Amino acid sequence: MGMNRRDFIKSCSLVAMMGLLGACRKIPLDKIAGEPSLKQFQDEVRLAMSQTKKMLDLVKVSKPGPLRIPGASSVNRFGMAIDLDLCDGCGECILACNLENNVPLVTAEEAQKGHFMHWMELRGGSPLMCAHCGNAPCEKVCPTGAASHTPDGLSTMMYKRCTGSRFCGANCPIKARKFNFNDAQKMGLARKFNNEVPLREKGVMEKCSLCLHRLQNDRLQFKTLSAEEWRGRGVTTACSDACKRRAIIFGNWLDEKSPLVREKLPT
Repeated sequence: MGMNRRDFIKSCSLVAMMGLLGACRKIPLDKIAGEPSLKQFQDEVRLAMSQTKKMLDLVKVSKPGPLRIPGASSVNRFGMAIDLDLCDGCGECILACNLENNVPLVTAEEAQKGHFMHWMELRGGSPLMCAHCGNAPCEKVCPTGAASHTPDGLSTMMYKRCTGSRFCGANCPIKARKFNFNDAQKMGLARKFNNEVPLREKGVMEKCSLCLHRLQNDRLQFKTLSAEEWRGRGVTTACSDACKRRAIIFGNWLDEKSPLVREKLPT
C-alpha cells in the first residue's frame, strides 16, 4: 500500500530529528530525560584525573587575617588548607564535591577536551578549587553582583543574578570558575544527590562554595541552642570528609581552636 504525502513528510521529519539527536549528543537517548547513574559520575572523575593538567606554581602565603571589606566579621574567616605532603592525588575529594553539590556531568565532546564542570580538580597531582580570595578579582568585574563576598570570608555565587557574562571567569587568576553551557537536566547529565543544594540552570558560572550550606545550617542550629558567638566549630566540607589521609583542612582562620590554626601553618 502506498504512502500518502502527509505520512511521507512525517516519517522524514522523524528520521531527521533522530539523526540530529544522535549527532549532537553522544549519550544514550534513554538518558536524555532521566538521571545519570552514580557510576557515570565516578567514571567522569577518573577520566578527568587521567588527563594531563598544568603543574601548580606554588608560592608561600601568610595566614589570612580579618577581611578588609565593609561589614566583615572580626571573629570569622573560613578557609581551607591542603597538606601536599599528605595528599596522594586519589581524587576522592573531587567525587565527594560533585555529589555534595550536584555538579553535573558534561557531554562526551566536552570531556574529550577536558572541559569538566568539577568544582575541584587535580593540577599536577594537587587539588585545586576556588581560593576565596579576600580581594577577589572575579567579584570586581561582575556586572550584576552575582559574584560577591560574605562577611565570613566566602566568595559566593547568587545564581539567580548571574547573566552569564563570564567576566568573572576571565578575571580569575587560577581559572577555577566553570561556565554551564548545557541544560544538564534536560540532557540527562544532572542528578540531585543532595537536596540542600539547587541544580543550576544553563548559562551561569559555577564554582566551589566551601560547602556554604553546611555553614548556614550550623549557624542556624547554634543560634537556637546557644547565646555564645558562633565560630563554625566542627563544620567540615565534603572534600575534607572524603580525604582518607586528612590532607584537606577546613576551618576558621580567626579562631585559635580551629584546625587551621592548630596545624601551625606559616604566619
